[in-house]
Amino acid sequence: MKNNLFRTVFTLLILLFIVKCSKDSDATDENSVIFSSLNENDIVLALEVHNDARAEVGVPSISWSNSLSQDATEWAKKMAEKDEMYHSSNDSRTNQGENLYYSSGSSPNPGDRASTLWYDEISDYTYAEIGSTVNANVMIGHYTQMIWSTTTEVGMGRAVSSSGKEYVVARYSPPGNWIGSFPY
Repeated sequence: MKNNLFRTVFTLLILLFIVKCSKDSDATDENSVIFSSLNENDIVLALEVHNDARAEVGVPSISWSNSLSQDATEWAKKMAEKDEMYHSSNDSRTNQGENLYYSSGSSPNPGDRASTLWYDEISDYTYAEIGSTVNANVMIGHYTQMIWSTTTEVGMGRAVSSSGKEYVVARYSPPGNWIGSFPY
């Protein structure tokens, strides 16, 4: 019995060592991408930023969607692989809005950081229809997507490129920012 326990523990340690070594070798690959969903604390913080912004304008809170988070993580991974930030095509994300963010380094709460920066666009926003000349030449679309009155869900994901850039994607359902419409 003692021998079997020893063999089992020894085998598990060998397997852990092999897995650890294979992960370490992947991390040094110049094309490697680190991706993960946001941690629980970051989700809470990011959702709080979104819902506080929504409360300020009197629209209902949104809830977290694991499905949207998975889609967002997949897109963040694609951007990290190319080491370039760019929007996905509307056809590839049917019924989903999208906000993007990247940083030259990683942060402990990237979802919260991205959400806060999107919210900060409020300082440039004047209440008007999307596409109005009132908001010409200012970046406000991230903020207006956050507060879009008919959006009910959000999910976010992140990935870090081999150069260390951190990409964060938020996906929203239903999407907002309809030209000619007011956000709320």
